[in-house]
Amino acid sequence: MGSPGKQGSSNGSGLNTALVVAAVVLVLAAAALAWLMNRTYDNRADAVGDGGVWSVISIERADASAEARSGRAGEDVGGGTVQAMDPAPKAEQERTAAQIEAATAMADAFLNLQYDEIETDIEEVKSLATGAFLRQYTKASEDLAKLTRRAQATQTGEVDWAGLVAGDDDSATVIVATSGTVANKLTEFEPVARTYRLQLEIDLVDGQWLTSDLQYVR
Repeated sequence: MGSPGKQGSSNGSGLNTALVVAAVVLVLAAAALAWLMNRTYDNRADAVGDGGVWSVISIERADASAEARSGRAGEDVGGGTVQAMDPAPKAEQERTAAQIEAATAMADAFLNLQYDEIETDIEEVKSLATGAFLRQYTKASEDLAKLTRRAQATQTGEVDWAGLVAGDDDSATVIVATSGTVANKLTEFEPVARTYRLQLEIDLVDGQWLTSDLQYVR
């Protein structure tokens, strides 16, 4: 079954865009990178699909118990009342958590690169990838390694937020918001702050959730 939200023939260009930007991030100065990212965003305005980023459904925190969520049931909120909703089936909750965990792991691997460990970093990304994304990333990895070492570049990133756009038993679309830094020769090795949002397509392959597409989105 195909992944929800996939963009058909645009996937190839989206993969190339993501990989090119990942390499450019490591070697360009802050102003040039900002210009390139804005241009990328303009070209990928349709990346999330008809629902847009705002159609994302986020997972509630684990410490929000069923009792806490239903505690306001019947409360007058001015023009309406709060109604308690039944939690999703346990199997669905576990599947969604696994999908978001897989997307988070890929985002961490994709954004955290260090020039003196670049081969290890690249292999980590590849171990979490499948399909078209794995092929594109593998093809671009040699140039990525060369550029990273040449610039003595280091990029850090962490996922601040992740949400499920759509998902089923064997595929999902996940959005992650990230923050981090990039430092290289052109920044005089001073870390420069970077924030990104990524859309990932996740497929279940031999019992493991792997990324089959990755794109930058607004």
